[in-house]
Amino acid sequence: MKEDSEGLPERTAQRAAGPHRAQHCLLFAVDVAGFTDVKRDDEVQLAIRAALYGLLIKSFDDADLPWDQCLHEDRGDGILVIIPAKMPSAAVVDPLLGHIRAGLRRHNRLASDAAAFRLRVAVHIGEVHSDAHGLAGVAVNHLFRLLDAPVLKHTLAGAQTDVALIVSDYFYDSVLRHGPGMIDPAAYRPVTVEVKRTQARGWIHLPGVPPALADRAGLAAAAPDGPGPRDLYGTVSRPPAAPAQGFVFLGPTTIHGDAVAGDKIKIVGGKDADESTR
Repeated sequence: MKEDSEGLPERTAQRAAGPHRAQHCLLFAVDVAGFTDVKRDDEVQLAIRAALYGLLIKSFDDADLPWDQCLHEDRGDGILVIIPAKMPSAAVVDPLLGHIRAGLRRHNRLASDAAAFRLRVAVHIGEVHSDAHGLAGVAVNHLFRLLDAPVLKHTLAGAQTDVALIVSDYFYDSVLRHGPGMIDPAAYRPVTVEVKRTQARGWIHLPGVPPALADRAGLAAAAPDGPGPRDLYGTVSRPPAAPAQGFVFLGPTTIHGDAVAGDKIKIVGGKDADESTR
């Protein structure tokens, strides 16, 4: 993406002038879980959007990722933020995520049931393009596939936390795996992301939730439109098949009305029981 004098992506007003080149950036997206719930009318949705923007602006500034130096694009029930490459990549997790959690807890403690909300957050690194209409590119598409992943939604639904984070495999391997600062790579769990034509690996983290409890939350999260519960790795759990039951007749068999005579094996609960009937 073409940069201005500060090394930032061009602002919207400048996008229409001439061709643009891609810029390698840090991508951050956030989405309000259940934003269109029937209990949230227009007034409540507007209040949530105002709270979300206030929360993110303060959190970015407190994390030394100045909001006015980032490029942000409204997504209705969420926000896309492009963070300049000159800013530290790890800061988007530590300390930014902690500031977001703290601000959200303060909001939810004072808000009504309808105005309280939880957040899904996705992070990726890649090439971002800008034109007269906004931001685009494969990296942006992948970021929102991560954000929309059913496994992330199910995990947040089954967890006692306000924020669920998913990062791309590339971001995990290039940044988080090295454990910078207070980041613990072991607190992230690999998941299968399956959305539309995308099938990829991501890494989920529930900040403030011990890994063992996070795994339990994933196991308890059932996919409403799927064949069964999914664990935190995105694997569908299916109940074991019922044991076979019935009879298998061996050799000559004589039938008199409802009575059947002959050598047979009775199958009970998957076990064989030899019987002979004359």
